[in-house]
Amino acid sequence: MASAMLFAGVLAVITAIMGGQKRAFEAQRRMEAALIAEERMGQVAVMAYGDLYTVNPMEPVGPFYALTTNQLVDEDLPGLGVRVRGTQVHVTIVPSLSEIGVTLAEAKLFIPEPQP
Repeated sequence: MASAMLFAGVLAVITAIMGGQKRAFEAQRRMEAALIAEERMGQVAVMAYGDLYTVNPMEPVGPFYALTTNQLVDEDLPGLGVRVRGTQVHVTIVPSLSEIGVTLAEAKLFIPEPQP
C-alpha cells in the first residue's frame, strides 16, 4: 500500500516537472520567433520603398519560416484627419511549412509612400 502511494506521488511530481519543461520550451520558442519577426521587420523597414515588393515572401530563418506579405493601403493618421497611402508589411513566423496555420509571432508595420 505504501509503495503504491509513493509511486503515485513520484508519478505526480514527474508529470508536473514534464509539464513545466514543455511550457518553458514553448515560451523559449515563442521568444526566439518574436526576435526573428522583429529582426525581419527591421530589415524591411530600412529598405527603399520601391524595393518592398522584392522581399522573399517565404524564407527559412533558423528553425522557423518567416512569411512576409505586403499590401497597399490607405491609413488614417489618428488625430490629424489625414489619409496616407502606403504599404502595410506583415511578418508571420511559423514553425514549418506544414504548420502555416500555427503562428508563433507576428509583426506589422505601416510604411508611408514617399511624396514626390
